[in-house]
Amino acid sequence: MQGFHLTPQGQHLAPQGKAHPGTVVVFGGSDGGANVEQARMLRDNGYDVLALYFFGKPGQKEFIDEVPLEFFDEVIAYVKEKGNGSEPLTVIGTSKGAELTANLAARYPEISNIVLYTPADHTFGSLTYQQGSGTTSCFTWKGQPVPFAKEQGSEMGTMLFRFALGLPVSYRAGYEANVAAAAPDSIIDLSDFHGHGLLFAGTEDAMWQGDVAAETLAAQNKNLEPHIYDGAGHLFHENIEELIGPSWETMFGGTVEANRKAKLDSDRILLEHLTEWHTQ
Repeated sequence: MQGFHLTPQGQHLAPQGKAHPGTVVVFGGSDGGANVEQARMLRDNGYDVLALYFFGKPGQKEFIDEVPLEFFDEVIAYVKEKGNGSEPLTVIGTSKGAELTANLAARYPEISNIVLYTPADHTFGSLTYQQGSGTTSCFTWKGQPVPFAKEQGSEMGTMLFRFALGLPVSYRAGYEANVAAAAPDSIIDLSDFHGHGLLFAGTEDAMWQGDVAAETLAAQNKNLEPHIYDGAGHLFHENIEELIGPSWETMFGGTVEANRKAKLDSDRILLEHLTEWHTQ
């Protein structure tokens, strides 16, 4: 377990003068970040937040390659000892962090609520950016690789060619090919998840089919509430062009305005639901 513990103080306390009960855990995506920006926003709204890395730090896997899901045991132990109570426990993940969060929710009944931004409904292959990337699972459970949707060669040639030239790459077609050929055991099954959840995605997601995954996961479980934003892409931000640069349109998709609207609306919905979930 590696990351940051953000505790609300003073002007960041909830209306009752103390932090909302329970703890919120936040994961970033394949960029290796801990999504500290989102964690600060939640802290500023009165939540006790852990902003965590799940790879790339000392004691962790270097890449998203057979990351042991059991690291979450350490998170639960830490929350019980130093969090603002272990219940409710909400876990938020974005992109590969959403894939991680869904896998955790399928295995840890301690998780009360989940929020998935541009989620996956399958476990996918590793991301090492080296030879052999994608030939192993992203995650392991109890010492065994989590079954995953294996890489298909039909789309990989074009993507790798553009990647080698330093050009921006849209990975969606590759992920769609992987899912089309995937074995059923690679599907992330949230049908037995007893908590509540929010699923956010955009119809123009160029990274992978987050919109399709959100609908598929919601169909598994009536407690999972999908919000699909027309014209938005893989990354919601108030000014994605300024954040990413000229490659954003190919890699992430959507329009500047649609991504901005998706960011503002999803923040509103998130805070409304957290208020309901984290009450005295």
